[in-house]
Amino acid sequence: MGGMHGFGLKDRSLADLYRTTSGPVAFIDESYREPLHSDERPFYSMSAVIVGRDQGALVRDVLMDIPGSTYWHTTEAYRTPAGKRVIKEMIDYIAGAAEYNIVTVQTQIRRDDPAMKTARHECLGALTKELTRGSGPNAVRLLVVESRNARSHPGGDADDARVIKQLRSAGTVHRHVHVHHTSPAKEPLLWAADLSVWAFRRNLAVGDKQWFAPLQDISTVLHVDGADVSVKRSNPHLPQQSPGAQQTVSHESGHGRGRGPAVASASSVVFDGSESEALARIRRIAGTAGKSIDQEVALAVATNEPRRLVAAANAYLKQSRQPNMPSQPRTEAALAQAAQTIMKPDGAAKVTAALKQLRGQLAAEAESRTALAPQQQRDRRPGYQP
Repeated sequence: MGGMHGFGLKDRSLADLYRTTSGPVAFIDESYREPLHSDERPFYSMSAVIVGRDQGALVRDVLMDIPGSTYWHTTEAYRTPAGKRVIKEMIDYIAGAAEYNIVTVQTQIRRDDPAMKTARHECLGALTKELTRGSGPNAVRLLVVESRNARSHPGGDADDARVIKQLRSAGTVHRHVHVHHTSPAKEPLLWAADLSVWAFRRNLAVGDKQWFAPLQDISTVLHVDGADVSVKRSNPHLPQQSPGAQQTVSHESGHGRGRGPAVASASSVVFDGSESEALARIRRIAGTAGKSIDQEVALAVATNEPRRLVAAANAYLKQSRQPNMPSQPRTEAALAQAAQTIMKPDGAAKVTAALKQLRGQLAAEAESRTALAPQQQRDRRPGYQP
């Protein structure tokens, strides 16, 4: 069988999904450092490796052929010299075989999020929006995510599905986007995501760039606050970054982020009291670019935080009243639909009413300017005296 089917695929439900999926498929894995397990700075990251539907069986076969096994875990392989050689060969292969790779990273874990549940939802929400915003035959609509350990994260897979459902309901992602959880033992294509997120972690945590370097040309790295820290976007199917600085959005739920100074160690994101180069670069870019309103709306929906959405709406209202600021119907529609999805009816009604009032004010101001234009033009004539 061609396409996505072949030896090594042992998940029957996923095989059925492959038959009904026309576009590329995204394979997703995570890597993180928990805030309460050490004095090192915590972070959360997710990587999605996208494989063409007509290439899945071939890529799966090669990924199993290189180590000569039906089992793989990158962290375990790294413990031996032979394993490191296999890792390099597999990453080099993925760099040429995958269509593109997207990484989301959250480097400031909230104090009220010790289990990193919100961090995961932020990363998954940002990742899903970026992955699926394409259209046509090259659009990703199926996300295959490694199942979480039920003992460590009870209900984790259901939480992911709930995030995707809310994003669909709010119109933030396409209504046909589907997420499926499975194990790498049943779908070895998840090994690609494991390798990618492991390589990114090495780069982020200890500045070991050699592993992620082969993936750089096919990768887009997004800070969940909206800053794009990739050197370039190499995939033609993804929209290019908009020019100019984005509007920074603050929100109540973000208060108290970060853990302050961290203790340096051999495996820390801190070296001799200063952050790793990769992490410091992310912070600089994130601080400069900030978040767009649309990005903050997506994060509010993914984390199911109405106050966060209200803050985004207030920021949009303030931004829209600035001189010469054009209206943004799509952003207003996103705000209104998100409010209907995650807010109580009275709260959603307030957001809708505020947006309606803003449109009325802007329309009245535009009409007033039009009426005054002839008078202003006459007043500017040379020698005119009132």
